[in-house]
Amino acid sequence: MEVVLKVTLRPLRSFTMAQPSKAEIQSMTKEPIEVLDDLADQVADEFEAYRQPDEFKDVSLVIENSDEEHPTLIVHVDREDAESLADRIDEFLREHGARTERERHSATDVRVLATVN
Repeated sequence: MEVVLKVTLRPLRSFTMAQPSKAEIQSMTKEPIEVLDDLADQVADEFEAYRQPDEFKDVSLVIENSDEEHPTLIVHVDREDAESLADRIDEFLREHGARTERERHSATDVRVLATVN
């Protein structure tokens, strides 16, 4: 008895895994305060037009570190139509691996709070 086996080869679909972001990689190797410090520098660079020296700054940055395990980057937007600029900053922070929350004190006073793992 003869057995014939017919084999059909089909190309496999490529399987790609999501690559971690730069911030996620850094958070694996750095302390949260260091990651937030780097992130604050990136925000300062990206939104430098709103942070002119010798003028009132529309965007100010503070790292609140009273809880050393969970520090928070606070981006304070203080200007007319603060909400639209806060939206852009919030999106930038999320794209760089941060979790964000928002505090709205008035139409001209919005704070974006960012944390990392």
